[in-house]
Amino acid sequence: MSRLRKFLLMLVLLLVGLNLLYFEDPWLWRRYVQTLMQLTGDAPQLLTPSEPVTGDGSYRLPVAEQDQRTISRQALQSAEDFAARFDSYALIVLHKGTIQTEWYADGWDETRLTQSQSMHKSLLAILIGTAIEAGIIGSIEDPIGRYIPEWDEDPRGDITLRELMMMSSGLAQYTFTLNPFTDDFRWLYSGDTKPVVLRTPMADWSPGKRFDYNNINAELLGMVIEGASGQRYADYLEQHLWAPLGGDTARVWLDSEFGKAFTSCCLMATARDWARVGQLMLNKGRINDQRIVTAGWIDRMVAQSPVSMWYGLQTWLAYPEKANPRSLKSAAGGAYRRTEPFLAHDVYYFSGRGAQRVYVVPSYDLVIVRLGPALGPQPLKSGWDNAFLVNSMIRGIDQRTARARAAARQQMIKAQTPVEQIIGRPPHAPTPRTDDRPGAWAD
Repeated sequence: MSRLRKFLLMLVLLLVGLNLLYFEDPWLWRRYVQTLMQLTGDAPQLLTPSEPVTGDGSYRLPVAEQDQRTISRQALQSAEDFAARFDSYALIVLHKGTIQTEWYADGWDETRLTQSQSMHKSLLAILIGTAIEAGIIGSIEDPIGRYIPEWDEDPRGDITLRELMMMSSGLAQYTFTLNPFTDDFRWLYSGDTKPVVLRTPMADWSPGKRFDYNNINAELLGMVIEGASGQRYADYLEQHLWAPLGGDTARVWLDSEFGKAFTSCCLMATARDWARVGQLMLNKGRINDQRIVTAGWIDRMVAQSPVSMWYGLQTWLAYPEKANPRSLKSAAGGAYRRTEPFLAHDVYYFSGRGAQRVYVVPSYDLVIVRLGPALGPQPLKSGWDNAFLVNSMIRGIDQRTARARAAARQQMIKAQTPVEQIIGRPPHAPTPRTDDRPGAWAD
C-alpha cells in the first residue's frame, strides 16, 4: 500500500472517529468550541439551548420623577459612572420601592436578557421556601436522598438540604479544565449532566463542618425541586415565583433540548426582573400584591450560617466589617474586594461571576441591580469595589435627607408664628388684653 493510500485511510478513520465522538454528545463539543471562543471574547452572551419561564410583565415598578427623587443626583450620577467604567450592561437603583435611576449601556435596554451566573442560586433558596410552605418538602433538615432516588440508599443521600444551601455539603469540588473527557468539564458542558453530577464523590470532611462554595450543591437543589414537585424546573420556577412576581419572560439554560436545567447559574432575565426579585426580598416575600414566601423564610435566608458569617442560605451577607475571605481568591476575579466597610450592617446580596449583583439594604429601603459581562477568562475589569454602589447610594440618601430637613427648618423659621400659637398657652396663664399696650395682660 502506498504512503498516500495509508494517509487517506488514516484520515478517513480519523474523520469517522471524530464523527462518532461528536454525535455521542454533540452539545459537549459545541460547548467546547464556545468555551475556546470565550477565551477570545467572541462567544455569544446568551446560552443555548434554553427553556422559557413565561411572565406577563404585569408588575411595573414606579419611577420617580426627577424632582421626586429621594437620592441625590450627584450620588446617582456617580453610580452610573461607576457602572459605565466597568462595562456594565444595566444599573437600576430603587429606594422605597421606586426606581431612582435606570441606566443602560449602548445597545442595551429594559427588554434585553442578561446572564445572571450564580445569582440563580439565591432564587433556588426562594423556591425551596415555597416548596416547604406548599408541603412538598418537609423541612431543610430533610436528607436529599428523600427527593433524589438515585441517592436514596447512598451515604451522600444523608446530606441535608440545609447543608447544601449553606455550602457545607462535604462533596468534592470539580475544578475548571479544558479537557473535555473529564467530569470536571462535563458536569457543566455535557449534553447529559445529571449522571455526572450524581457521580460527584465526597471530600475528606464531613457535611456541616466547614464552608466550601460548590456549584454542585445548587445543581442538586434543582434536582430536589423537580423530585419533590414532579415538575420540570422551569415550570416550577414560573408557577411559584416568576408569574406571581409579574416578571417578563426569562430563560433557563438546559444541557440539551428538553434536558436538565442548570440551576447553579445562568438564568437569563432582564434587569427589571432582578429589580423585582430584589424588591420581593426587601418586602420580606411580598410583591405584586401577593405573598410568594413567608417573611420568616426570607429572614432565614439572610441569617448567618454556622459555617460562615458571610453566607446564609444561597445568599451572600455583608454584615461583618471584616472583609469577606472570598475577596482574596483569584477565582473570584476581584468581585468581592472593597475599599471600605459597607455603611449599613444589614446588607445582603445575590452574586454572580463578573459582579452580577442584586444588593438589598433593609435599613435604607434600598435595592441595587448591576449586570455586566459574565463570560470569558476575566469578565470584570480590575479595580471593582464591592461596597461602592451601596455606600454611594446610602450617602446620597443621607445627603438628600439632610437637605430636606434643612429646607424644612428654614421654612419653619420663615413662617414662624408666636410661640403661644404653636405650643398653646401655659396652664392658668392670664388671657391677653384686647388693648394695644405691649405686654399688657388682663386679669
